[in-house]
Formats: sequence, C-alpha cells, structure tokens
Amino acid sequence: MSKVIAITGGIGAGKTYVSSIFNKHSGIPCFNSDLEAKKIMNNSSSIKKKIISIIGPDSYIDNKLNTEFLRYQIFSSKKKLKKINELIHNEVNVSFKNWLINQTSRYVLMETAILFEHKLQNKVDLSILVTAPMKLRLERIYKRDNISKKIIDKIIENQWNDKKKLGLCDYFIENIDKKRTISEIKKLIKVFAII
Repeated sequence: MSKVIAITGGIGAGKTYVSSIFNKHSGIPCFNSDLEAKKIMNNSSSIKKKIISIIGPDSYIDNKLNTEFLRYQIFSSKKKLKKINELIHNEVNVSFKNWLINQTSRYVLMETAILFEHKLQNKVDLSILVTAPMKLRLERIYKRDNISKKIIDKIIENQWNDKKKLGLCDYFIENIDKKRTISEIKKLIKVFAII
C-alpha cells in the first residue's frame, strides 16, 4: 500500500499550493480533505439532515451548503464545531480509505488542516507542516475567500499555532516566496526518492 504523507498547516498557509507543486514535480496524487468534506456536505442527504439538526435550516440555501452561515455557527460554538467535526471527519476518513485502496504510487499526499488537532499524525507515515507569517496568511485569505475578519479570527483560534505543530511534524516548509517553496519541495522529493 502507498505511504501517506500528510500536508498540514493553518488557514492561508498554502497547503493546496504546496500539494499542487508536489504533484506537478513528482506526479504524487493528493487527497484534499477540505474539498472532500465540502463534497460530502453538499451531496449526502443523510449528512445534510444531520447538519440541519445541529446548525439549523439556514445551513442550506437552494439545497447548497450555506458556507458563510455554517462557518459563523460552528466557529462561534465549540459544541457545534465538535459535533460537525466528528460527523464530517468520519465520512472523510471513509472516503480517504476508499481512495487509498485504488492508489498505486509509492506515496500519496493527504491534505488536512487539522492533522494534529485530531491526533491523526500517528495514522500517516510522514507529515509536512506548511507555515507562513500571519500577516501573509491573512492577505491570502482575504484575497481568496469572501469571509469576515471575525470568522477568520475564530477559525485561527480553533487551529493550533505553528509553534505547537513544529514539535510534532517530520518536515516543514515556510511558504513565503514561491521560488523558495518550489526549491524546498524539490529537495523533499529527492529525500523521499519519489521519482
């Protein structure tokens, strides 16, 4: 079976960018946990019912996930966040296992924001933490997502800080300058002997 390399980091650190560079330069396939979670929340009728029972009917507009409302609700209540995380995490885990069975490469990437928060580091072979200064992370989030500073602050508050994660990861990439990030990824590809 393929060895699993987790790509983790806080919101706006650049996990998806790092994963895409790995894929581009080594062909290593990537499972994006956040995208899979959104897919499940939008397509599974049983999950929709459970989310509505936890968050309320405004969780969906025209049968599509009301992301801004959901984010505000779960990041304003630790109880709701825990319930939603447990519900979705289990489903994403099943999807990942099914996806992994069909992979034939030596390594695969699993992109996840909450690797250490959910104690998943023991279920992967290696972990790479993607970091960036908070100011840069906030700039990226504002550019990419249409969410308020209040919600961003709540999301960051619910994620461990980089200092705590650095002691737990196997490798880390400081994602500030694109050229330097690509260079660091190429070095890691050689370390893993992926190609």
